[in-house]
Amino acid sequence: MAKRTTAVQRPRPGPRPKRSASTKAAGTKNAAKRKPASKKPAPRKTTAKKKTASKKPAPRKTAAKKKTASKKPAPRKTAAKKAPTKKKAPASAHRSGVAEHGTRRRRTAHRVTTEPKKTVSKQSATKKTRSSIPSRRPDVAVAPATAAKWWLLASIVVVTAFTLAVLEAPFFEARNVQVSGISRTSEGAVLDALDLQPDTALLRYDSAAASESVIALPWVKQVEIIRQWPSTVRVVVRERTVESTVGAPDGSRWLVIGDDQFVVEERLTPPADVPIIIATHDVINASSVGERLVGVERALEVAHSLPLQLDPWVTTWESDADGRVTAHLVGSATAEFGAFADHRTQYVSLASILDGGASLVCLRSIDLAVADSPVLHRDPGCMVEAAALS
Repeated sequence: MAKRTTAVQRPRPGPRPKRSASTKAAGTKNAAKRKPASKKPAPRKTTAKKKTASKKPAPRKTAAKKKTASKKPAPRKTAAKKAPTKKKAPASAHRSGVAEHGTRRRRTAHRVTTEPKKTVSKQSATKKTRSSIPSRRPDVAVAPATAAKWWLLASIVVVTAFTLAVLEAPFFEARNVQVSGISRTSEGAVLDALDLQPDTALLRYDSAAASESVIALPWVKQVEIIRQWPSTVRVVVRERTVESTVGAPDGSRWLVIGDDQFVVEERLTPPADVPIIIATHDVINASSVGERLVGVERALEVAHSLPLQLDPWVTTWESDADGRVTAHLVGSATAEFGAFADHRTQYVSLASILDGGASLVCLRSIDLAVADSPVLHRDPGCMVEAAALS
């Protein structure tokens, strides 16, 4: 430590003329000549030897190198080179700057010797410092916003409770019922299905359950229940239309079928102006009012798509247990449509026979199983009588 203090040149107060390069060199030589004449040369040599023989040679040798470099030639030369590029300053300021620069150089050299591999630029150090700082935004609590949210929630609860209390008042009870769209269904049946109690609040009325009860009525196909404030329930009904009648072979029971194949009514006689289908007893006995009719789907499809051109020729339809469909024509002839053929093509072939000028004398049946090539079957006995008469 004594060597380091003697080598450092401290700035003197007051202005001082600027030293030239020759003066600096002369001062350096004089300092080098004075070294052998120092008061304690022997201790220096012994300390150097002890340093080499000590347990920690590397740090002490580094220190010795630093002592020899304590004359600070490099900082002065650097300052002399950089001086022309900078603006001129007073001598005192130059001297203090040189001293500060030398101090910085010593600190930088010490860092380099201790940690040579960890030198980092200022920009990278700044980036690491910024990235190492955790974000504090999630931890910041905003008291005014939280209070506003709680006030908003409380106001919503209060307004909701007040509204419910008002709607539960007797003024908002369901007292009036308006039913529209019914012609075959009675209004009493609709009111019974609604199950509307005298003190029922309009807000608490279960319209979904009421709709299911009303649509279970045989003639009702669709229903819509609307609340009309303050105290009215409006019911809009759409009923089924009659598409056909299905009866037993003996004519003891007739089922009226709606447009969606639901049984809407049971009668003793078939209604007029609708197709009549004769089904088996098993199909009739398995069906009831309010249910879908099963077993005559093919007959219903063929009967509903009958062209107006052929409507005067067909009297009734028949469906057997295997699903084969037969049309009974005027007179005693029949048209056999089968179970799987395309009935639209079959209608074209049938129309070409009935309205195309073909002879219908003694005609017993028309086989339309092959739609493009129908086959005519005639009664042999009738043909003999016709030949005799001719």
